[in-house]
Amino acid sequence: MLGSFQQTGDRVSIGLALLCLAHCLLLPLMVLALPFLATSFLKQEAFHQMLLVGVLLTSVLALYSGCKTHRKWQIFGGGIAGLVVLSIAALFGHDWFGEFGESILTVIGSLIVAYSHLINIKTCRSASCHN
Repeated sequence: MLGSFQQTGDRVSIGLALLCLAHCLLLPLMVLALPFLATSFLKQEAFHQMLLVGVLLTSVLALYSGCKTHRKWQIFGGGIAGLVVLSIAALFGHDWFGEFGESILTVIGSLIVAYSHLINIKTCRSASCHN
């Protein structure tokens, strides 16, 4: 059951990280094309924080459960580094780095998190911890 949760958690976390990435890259274009999105919930900080909570929960649990089995803790550390970057972007990015800096941090953090989960899945498969 733990392996099944780990793979599901990895996949959900990858999806959420890619959602962060798509949101960050595509929303500014959509705002230009559809001005009503500028005031929508997708633009508000609460949306960013809710997405961050989902990414944090699923990522920590999935990475931990995989690494507990295959013992390659650098994968967990890489994922945590990506989560830290995402957290800084979501909580402080706009104030500290401006909108462009926040977007860059979100892209970097999302890619690190997604990559960590892909490596976690691959390592679990090769270590047969998914059974």
